[in-house]
Amino acid sequence: MNKLAFLLVTAALFSPAFAQESNKTQGATHTKDVTITGTIKNFDEFKAAVAPESYIQLVPISADGGFQTLYDENGAVSYVSDLPRMPVPKDAAFSFHLSSLPLGRYFIAAQRLKTGTYGDVPNAFLTNEQRVFILVVDAGDQSPRTIAAGDLIVWTH
Repeated sequence: MNKLAFLLVTAALFSPAFAQESNKTQGATHTKDVTITGTIKNFDEFKAAVAPESYIQLVPISADGGFQTLYDENGAVSYVSDLPRMPVPKDAAFSFHLSSLPLGRYFIAAQRLKTGTYGDVPNAFLTNEQRVFILVVDAGDQSPRTIAAGDLIVWTH
């Protein structure tokens, strides 16, 4: 998939019609203790794309619904995030803990997968309805909080 096609398809997946939105978190600076659980339905396919340098990461979504991408020296793209990198799960069920997650909206990305398996793009986990799973952390949320993502798939364009 070329870079323009990647950006157009990704922008469509994150449009307000597809994403579950919350404006309550914009401008907030507090953090929450969050655990995210779920299941990757197409885990065998996903596992074949995992490289030694692969990892899972939450990626922040800006107030206008955008996010940043970064191209490395080889032309591979990844989503920009300064949040901790989580190891790729060993099986379909996963659980990730973040002790200081800033309030906001996020999506889950599989970063640095094998080139050629899915093209040169990291792949966001999606719900079965072909919507990006948006994680919302609001000021009113309890901390610690467990968020059950449910059954997700890795987008395979």
